[in-house]
Amino acid sequence: MKAVNVSKYGLPAAALLIAAGTLSAGPGVWTSTGPDGGRVAGLVASPYTVNEYYAVTRGGVFKTVDGGVNWTDRSAGINRQMSRIVHSQTAVNRLMVSGTTKVFFSNDGALTWSDRTPPAGLLAGAGLGTLAASNAAAGTYFLGLDDDRVLQTGDSGLNWTALAPIPQPGDFFITAIASNPASTTDILVATETDLGISDHRLWRADLSVSPAIWTQIACLAPCIWDDFGLADIEFGSAGRVWAISQNGVARSDDSGATWTVPGGLFNVLGQDLAVHPSDNTQVYVADRTGLAYTTDDGASWTNIEGGFVGNDLLQPANSTVVVYNPFDPARQLAGSISNGVYRRTSTVLDVFSPGVAGFNANIIRAVQANTGNRVHAGVGDSFGATFASFRSTNNALSWNQANSGLDADQFRALEVDPNNSNVIYAGGLFTPKSYGGGTDPGNGGIYKSTNGGLIWSTIDSGIPLTSPPFVLSLFGTVRDIEIDRFSAPPMGDSQILYAGGSGRFVSDGMGGFIQEAARIYKSIDAGANWLASDTGIGGADAGVANPRLFASVVQVIQDTADISGNTLYAATFIGGADPTDVLTIPNGVFKSIDAGSTWTNVSTGLPRLNGIVGNPAANVLSLAYDPTDVTGQTLYASTNDFLTGVPLGTIYKTVDGGANWAFAGTGLANRDVRDLIVDPLTGNVYAAVTDPLSNGDGGVFFSSDGGASWASISTGFPGAAVAVKLALDNTGSNLLIHAGTTRGIQSFEVVPDGDIDGAPNPVEGNAPNGGDGNLDGTGDQTQPNVASPQVNDPIRRGTSSYITASLTGLDGNCPGLQDSFGLDLLDQVPVETAREAPFNGLHLRIPDCERAEIELTYHGADFSDPSYAIRAWGLAFPDEESNFWHQLPATLNGNIWTFELSDAAAGDATPDDGVIVFQGAAKRLVEAFFSDGMEAE
Repeated sequence: MKAVNVSKYGLPAAALLIAAGTLSAGPGVWTSTGPDGGRVAGLVASPYTVNEYYAVTRGGVFKTVDGGVNWTDRSAGINRQMSRIVHSQTAVNRLMVSGTTKVFFSNDGALTWSDRTPPAGLLAGAGLGTLAASNAAAGTYFLGLDDDRVLQTGDSGLNWTALAPIPQPGDFFITAIASNPASTTDILVATETDLGISDHRLWRADLSVSPAIWTQIACLAPCIWDDFGLADIEFGSAGRVWAISQNGVARSDDSGATWTVPGGLFNVLGQDLAVHPSDNTQVYVADRTGLAYTTDDGASWTNIEGGFVGNDLLQPANSTVVVYNPFDPARQLAGSISNGVYRRTSTVLDVFSPGVAGFNANIIRAVQANTGNRVHAGVGDSFGATFASFRSTNNALSWNQANSGLDADQFRALEVDPNNSNVIYAGGLFTPKSYGGGTDPGNGGIYKSTNGGLIWSTIDSGIPLTSPPFVLSLFGTVRDIEIDRFSAPPMGDSQILYAGGSGRFVSDGMGGFIQEAARIYKSIDAGANWLASDTGIGGADAGVANPRLFASVVQVIQDTADISGNTLYAATFIGGADPTDVLTIPNGVFKSIDAGSTWTNVSTGLPRLNGIVGNPAANVLSLAYDPTDVTGQTLYASTNDFLTGVPLGTIYKTVDGGANWAFAGTGLANRDVRDLIVDPLTGNVYAAVTDPLSNGDGGVFFSSDGGASWASISTGFPGAAVAVKLALDNTGSNLLIHAGTTRGIQSFEVVPDGDIDGAPNPVEGNAPNGGDGNLDGTGDQTQPNVASPQVNDPIRRGTSSYITASLTGLDGNCPGLQDSFGLDLLDQVPVETAREAPFNGLHLRIPDCERAEIELTYHGADFSDPSYAIRAWGLAFPDEESNFWHQLPATLNGNIWTFELSDAAAGDATPDDGVIVFQGAAKRLVEAFFSDGMEAE
């Protein structure tokens, strides 16, 4: 259970609490200052502008114009996770990015992005793979699919065609594509077979004829793509080509017709290449421990490990990609697996240092607030040397690394001892590292600090490990730590702890299983020693997809009404189950009334795993205990199954200590709820919710009625951010909420918002006409269907104005507005180059609504120009994958616009889900004839 610091302060009983805006972005707005860093999936340099680079991460696209010192988010228009980025190389400011389902193009240096995904009929259900740009043909890009096809566009994705099929038998997918810079009709394509069959090939396509002609390139010994498919191919000049696989690097001097392996087989390992822009004999290799490079055509290689430091233990980070500075090739930039972008800081020594100011892409899976304005955050999802721990002493306004002595690649849990705020425990994972000819062992994934998180030590005595030198924890990832707050002696620290993790079972060779590690370990000496404590959580079962299925623990919480400390609850999940698996092992929620000695499954009323009657309960991703219930019997659980590829989660509640559970997710059905937390002062429940399609309807939701209904409180929450962990801090005058996300820590401080519309009471109280923005005789701050947010003026910098939104439900529902705020706060909404919005616009969320009428009153605005219209950024229904600017039929009366919105129709930014999200503004046409991206690239 998350420790929540408590102090007394007065709150309106019926009021929801929304951000007060002391975090510099204004009232009602989620803000973030980091901690900066994160995984870099792709990195490119502009060949036209000095010191201009672009990086793609899970959280979006970032751009630097000072060589990697400072970065800014440039993701407007992108609504999916991207993993690849290329520069056209033939024109300034032209870029393309892709993920597994979408392609986007920018012709303005990433200021805006347009959806250029191939049509569904052409894709035929195939996933997107590698992406490459032609260095010779303007607007030409190549896209590899996972069904063995290559698509080509000659107009930057406006139109795509499939090249002739590659004449390779069986099922395979494309692993690498490279375009010959000396030819507009010559590309190399690497393939790899599915199903583990070793059939990896390299092909050349002649595009000068139609259909294209494919020629297989012989794999002569020694051949680096015999056992592994080529991961990257890069042309230099004068016919030089370099390629790399898990077997090493190869070189061709005749545009790929024949190949040699310089320095012998296994010369250097990696997955990504960068060729010196003016010297073919110099190459960098990334996607490995540290970096490697050659300056003599591959005859010898230099490893960079000590100059690519990934943590406070001075272990090298894992690189992901590397690029040369085209204007100063002596300098390079490299992406890392978790620490953001590194830049070369010495041209004499091989030294790279992180340059991540503004690179807000860290995945934060652990967050804890504390007294004294202190917040702790831990990086998740990293499996290499990482600066995993961060500390803020000013309520997340700024961050510092706090990794001294820390042997951790990632954190999944952070807990502050409620009896001593300087004692902090963390759980996560630390895997063994091989570098410099040696191996550093892993550990059990449990850590402790006794000085407020500045210095850490590993406390894993009793956690089972594999034998040296390649030491791994059999306990797996430690996902939670719970502190028994009643176990401290007078004036001392808490002594009893519980750690929840994956656990491990292996086959006994006779149809049964042997347990090698428990799912829960307990310490009675403040973490000095640990003993298994999962009796009753169950054994292993045989499944279809995974022959060893068992319940792993994701969370352990304590019943704080039981001062003996004996009552505990645990949430579990079964990973790797096939949709057809019928299982006998228990899952869901477990309860202990003897301090963890034994556990009993208490999941009656929870949905069944895979939806199969008779299966155990569905996976429970989080539990929250309600300390305001004097009976001590109220808890909330978020359930989820991902087996169909669509989140099937929601929230359930028990009022009898887990004996029975009932649905408590109205407004959050079929949503991915990753964390729950209860405010110990009010009993209000907060949920970290993921928007499955990244269309701006995720963030943090709130219930003030015990889970009977939920409302979004996500004003300004980044569209690219996924909320996964929550912490509350009410030790100050106002409640602070900190959300761990895929875009760092997002935070806000709270003030009353009685009508829960996203515009706080103090803001609406100062709206025009004495707080009655729509002149209906009632103050806006008391009307859920009227919101008057204050918005920034996009033309007159430093000024602001009011827009009043009035809602009328046309289907008998539509109870009110939520998340009403200025459109300028939405990083995922691009500008419209042909239109100008001099008075800003609004984001409006309308839950439980199929059809509504909206009035927008622009106070003080002049719409005498007849080219004004209401424009909305939303989905292109029936396509629920693509977003476009739409023009809505609207009427204008003075400064009041009136228009209708319908669920799953133009103007709605969410799928057909009973929720309408409007993101739009009154805009005017700024030029009758304009460039609209229809050019070649």
